[in-house]
Amino acid sequence: MSCDSELKWNEISDAAYSDLEQIVGPENVSREPAVLDGYAWQPTVNDDPAKWVKRPVAVVLPGNTEEVQEVVRACNRYGLKFKAFSTGWGVYSGPTYDNVVQIDLRRMDRIIEIDEKNMFAIIEPYVCGAQLQAEAMKLGLNTHIIGAGPSCSPLASATSGWGVGWDGVYMSYGHRNLLGAEWVLPDGEILRVGSAGSGLGWFSPDGPGPSLRGIMRGSSGAVGGLGVFTKCAIKLYSWPGPPQVKVEGILLDAQAELPENFRFHICFFPDRKKLADAVYKIGEAEIGYLASRTAFAALIYTVAPHLMRKIIRTSAIRDIFSKVSKWGFVVVLAGHSKDEIEYQDAVLKRILEDYDGFSMEMLSIPVFGEMFFMNYIRVTAIPLVFRMGGLFSTALDRNDTWDTQLDWAEIGESIKRKWIDRGGIIDDLADNPFMALYENNMWSHCEEIFQYDARNPKHLASLEPMFIEFSIAALEKCMEPFSATDARLRKVVSPLMGNYNVWQKRISEAFDSKRAADTGMYCDEADFDFSKVDPELKEKLDRLVERLTWTEDGPPL
Repeated sequence: MSCDSELKWNEISDAAYSDLEQIVGPENVSREPAVLDGYAWQPTVNDDPAKWVKRPVAVVLPGNTEEVQEVVRACNRYGLKFKAFSTGWGVYSGPTYDNVVQIDLRRMDRIIEIDEKNMFAIIEPYVCGAQLQAEAMKLGLNTHIIGAGPSCSPLASATSGWGVGWDGVYMSYGHRNLLGAEWVLPDGEILRVGSAGSGLGWFSPDGPGPSLRGIMRGSSGAVGGLGVFTKCAIKLYSWPGPPQVKVEGILLDAQAELPENFRFHICFFPDRKKLADAVYKIGEAEIGYLASRTAFAALIYTVAPHLMRKIIRTSAIRDIFSKVSKWGFVVVLAGHSKDEIEYQDAVLKRILEDYDGFSMEMLSIPVFGEMFFMNYIRVTAIPLVFRMGGLFSTALDRNDTWDTQLDWAEIGESIKRKWIDRGGIIDDLADNPFMALYENNMWSHCEEIFQYDARNPKHLASLEPMFIEFSIAALEKCMEPFSATDARLRKVVSPLMGNYNVWQKRISEAFDSKRAADTGMYCDEADFDFSKVDPELKEKLDRLVERLTWTEDGPPL
């Protein structure tokens, strides 16, 4: 049997590899360099796309929970680490250590059950949002799809990460919809969380006894650092549209039969306060199937970037986009009957009148209506965000009240404007928030999106100082920077928030005595490199940390 001392740097032993072959079959495991490099290329949310993530020592494709369990046990035996990968999205899907076995869950792609009466589905890791949505719609149901798009795994966002989207106004967000999970712990034991653990069905994520969701995923998830989730139950919601939406084309050329019981309004308000108050009223009225605050200029830039670049060279038109259309809001209405959709339309019209707003109803516009409808219902527009420069990232803080998130959008815009003027990122008129609502519109999520060109050295050099500047701005406003997967930020933020990462490390030690799970995105800590950052930013961060750090007596005054 091999052990840590016998392992070469980032290489799997023949004995360990042979065991993996026996578990999943030779055709479902590989250590070929070309295959491994395919997994090491994860550019999204990567500071520098020239950097690849750590190359795994092997990739293994289990086909069921028992095989996952045996793979995890093999990693424990041979002193290897493991990291699960479902549909993937960015750097947090890949290894952060050497000697990591990448567990690719793509063979586990079954919708095990859709319970039409009780409105939930039991799924495996590689089921994507579009796959579940298509099957649920046949039964008059729908599923929450996160902003990252329909190709992502609902299981991953619900159990291991985070997941908000345009449908949050009606369907809440990822881990709110979790109704139970099958969890392969870092030592290979299997734990079923919630009512499923008692064999009583997948209807409750808690009990019997104390809930384990706080340990299992907390607010941001363990991002693969605390085991592998092989099944979960997801809450479903009513779908008032047709059982199957007939679509031709993709993205901008999408054509579909538009249901008569839907409306797509792009609304505008004269100022921030009236926008904020109107959105609260929409929540109180309990109307809306999808909703988001998106700057209209950013929307046009996403759809037609080359045209927009020409338009904004004219100062008068630039002012229209950056000022007149600034306080925009998108809301999709859906009714189960003609009377219901007419009622929702009338309520929205009254709210617009009360707060000096107006709207454009997009479904009545030929071609555009069909394209907008499908891109919002299926959240397929995400690839368009890459068009401006090839890559994008976001500045975001913890989900908070709608007013607080409007603050964050303005802070993000002001920081972005400086970097646009310096040529550090692409000019998108600075105001480009992705804001999703939930919980009766009292709660919100905000990401200030910025695009950059990975071929531009000036853009790449701007990313690190921008990240630090966004983080400091959040702390100054008593917000928590949301980038909890960053080991550098976690080290800074944890002492300001009750030393939460001390508890995460203790949980990791209790569940994973052999340190088999890759914890780089979960509880590891690292230092910032301030060599490329304005010294004033470093001093400001030091002052904030000194002022905000918790003591043995509790939080700072």
